[in-house]
This record gives sequence, C-alpha cells and structure tokens, in this order.
Amino acid sequence: MAIDPSAHTVTLADNSVVSYDKLLLATGSRSRRLLIPGAESTGVHYLRKYDDAVNLVTALKEGTSLAVVGAGWIGLEVAASARARGVDVTVVETAKVPLSAAVGEEVGTVFAQLHRDHGVDLRLETEVKEITTADGKATGLTLGDGSIISADRVLIAVGAQPNIELAERAGLPTENGGVLVDASLRSGNPDIYAVGDIAAAEHPLFEERIRTEHWANALKQPDVAVAGMLGTPGEYQELPYFFTDQYDLGMEYAGHAPTYQRVVFRGDKDAREFIAFWLAGDNRVLAGMQVNIWDALDDIKSLIRKKAPVDPDKLADPEVPLSDAVN
Repeated sequence: MAIDPSAHTVTLADNSVVSYDKLLLATGSRSRRLLIPGAESTGVHYLRKYDDAVNLVTALKEGTSLAVVGAGWIGLEVAASARARGVDVTVVETAKVPLSAAVGEEVGTVFAQLHRDHGVDLRLETEVKEITTADGKATGLTLGDGSIISADRVLIAVGAQPNIELAERAGLPTENGGVLVDASLRSGNPDIYAVGDIAAAEHPLFEERIRTEHWANALKQPDVAVAGMLGTPGEYQELPYFFTDQYDLGMEYAGHAPTYQRVVFRGDKDAREFIAFWLAGDNRVLAGMQVNIWDALDDIKSLIRKKAPVDPDKLADPEVPLSDAVN
C-alpha cells in the first residue's frame, strides 16, 4: 500500500510493515479503461487476467457476435481466435491502420488485409461514442457517425495502464507512465529497482529510455535487477521483442523504431511470407520482423546491433545474405 524509502519499509494492506535493504518493483499493468457510456455493462470484457480469458472464451460460441474496440495486439489476437470459433467479429479502431503505434502504416496494412481476408469487419479511423445496452447488458456499439454495430459481446482492448502509483507516492522519478531506471534497472533511489511493464530503462544500444509492455521483459529483466541488488550491477541489453500468431500468420519482431524513415520488404508481402526492416535516415536497421519465416531473427538482431548503414537494395533481395547487406 505504501513505500517509505527513507525508512526502508513497505506497508501492506493489513497495515503490517516489512523492512527491506533493497526493493524490487514489479507491479505490472492493468487494462486501460474506456470512459464512455455503457462501458461497465454486463457483456463488456477486458482481457488481462486468467479469469478474464476464461470468461471471454466461454462467451465466444459459434454463431455469436463480438465487437472489439481497439486494433492493437490484444484486439487483433482475440479477433483471430474468435473467427476461428465461428464468431462474427467487428473491430473498431481510431487509427488509419491496425497496430500503427507498434509497426507503422506500411506493415499495419498487412494486418488489415489479413483480418479482412478472414471475414473481420474492420472499421478504421472510426470512433466509438458509446456501448449500447438493453436491460443492463451490452448489445453493441454506437459509432461517431451515429451508426450502430450489433454484438452479443464487446471487448475493450485500448491498451495497458502501468501500475506506477506506488512509485509516484514514494517520490520516485516517473515519466510517461514509467518508473525511470538506468541500464542496471535501478531507479532514482539507489535501493529501489523496477522491472517489466513499469520500467522505463536506459538502453545502451539505442541510447534512450525504452519501456516495453511484453512478457519478454518480465522474463529477462529480473536477472539484471537482482544482480544489481546483490552488488554486481550489469546492463539490460536485450532488444525489445514481441511476437504474434494470427490465423496463418506468425511473426517475430525485434528492435526499436519509433522514428524510422522507411520500411524495406524482403520476400513476398502479398503472400505474407517476408521480412520487414525499419531503417533510419542513414539506412541503419532499427528493427526487423520476420513473417512466416523462422530462420532470420538472429541475423536481424545482428544488423540492429551493428548500427551500420546497409544497402536497401541488397536488404530487399532474398538472394543476398543479410550479412552482405551492410555497406
């Protein structure tokens, strides 16, 4: 319930107090709530905990309908799973393409076509005004233009809210939803570390703070944090990573490209069998994604870590080894 950094104590819900020498914050995230009329009605789902998944999968029966608010990873993965169960699916997203914040417009269009090819009614650049209800139960969505989408269930998938309130009350430096930590994952207080969704960590390769909401951080960051807590600080140097499986598309992404200049495709984008590279203005590879190709991730990571300009034409040519694409 509270942290007292000066006294080196934490207070629990039963008002008991526990002392610490070093403290690790791993408070994770919660689903971001949608503050519109009807959002708390029966039949409106969020997906974060195990019970959330059980409740949702129980409701998704063949012949029913689902409206998804948000075309991020959670929204699209649930849409794909629901279509496989014979559920009618509509996905509503305010952005121009799905996954725009994660992969940008060039690759976002691939996912848009993927879902439309599998029968999803994908509504882009569309706002949800309210969740319609009858007798307290969700019946669909009212869109910004006044049109109605009918649905038996509604999934709200509009992102995660990092749980940084404890850190804020303790006076730890935070910014943009993250607890600021150095490359060893130590916060502004030398005896407090943070990992996972809440950790906005200095990255030695990209020379900026990165906060990634993916299980890979929760899996790998604690080793570095605990080493520092035990007196042997290191650096968390893993590349940001995520993956997804939707219908017949499987992919893995590594890197960090919030300000890329161009995307280079290698392979057959229309057949959804390709590698995509996000390049900086000087043609350095910032990130890469393999789609239905399973032997390129190590080469992708190597190109990112080299921080050297590449020849985009060689990068795009499947006949040229990736290692030969560096200028």
